[in-house]
Amino acid sequence: MRIEKISENKIKVLIDTDEAREWNISAGNMASDSPAVQQMFREAIRMAEREVRFSIDGAKLFVEAIPGQTDGFGMLITKIFSDKDLDAAVANCSYRGIIKKRCLYPGSETGRIQGKRIFRFADFDNVCRAADAVHRDFRGESTLYKYDGSYYMLLAPDDINAMTGVEKVMLEFSDKQGKTLISHGRLNELGDVMIKSDAVNILVEYFA
Repeated sequence: MRIEKISENKIKVLIDTDEAREWNISAGNMASDSPAVQQMFREAIRMAEREVRFSIDGAKLFVEAIPGQTDGFGMLITKIFSDKDLDAAVANCSYRGIIKKRCLYPGSETGRIQGKRIFRFADFDNVCRAADAVHRDFRGESTLYKYDGSYYMLLAPDDINAMTGVEKVMLEFSDKQGKTLISHGRLNELGDVMIKSDAVNILVEYFA
């Protein structure tokens, strides 16, 4: 899978034939809600966040199938913030007669994207205490950043239903960040990545 950033609100995802065969997907069935398609889509979004700083931040997503450059196929993924954006995306979608509006995916309802939380810590000691307090209950991705003198922990859970207890414990050591305060994209752009992945367990193993 290869990600190309077209603009701040649009990326291109290219999937080769071997990957499509492994996931059992094609341009024809991409608009379905099958588990294989959803898994592929989540992986594409995670890669886009890591590699080209394409953060969903609550937007809806319009997905259009496009031909691959040599083999396989691709997707154009556009962030949608208004009805005007959606009308423009549909009007420019060359495959709209086939895929229609099924290519609109709610970005806030896809696995870890929905449960993503960011917590701000005043010092590193509290980061370590929080990690030690939640590591037995938290399952998912975690990243530690440092930005503007504070530490930020991104938690992206496998199961959002398990986040209620984890969040309650995290708030004993930190402040939860709303979208208007700081976003994942801003941290990727301006912050320093201290621990890129599995931060909770690494902190417990080496610092707690």
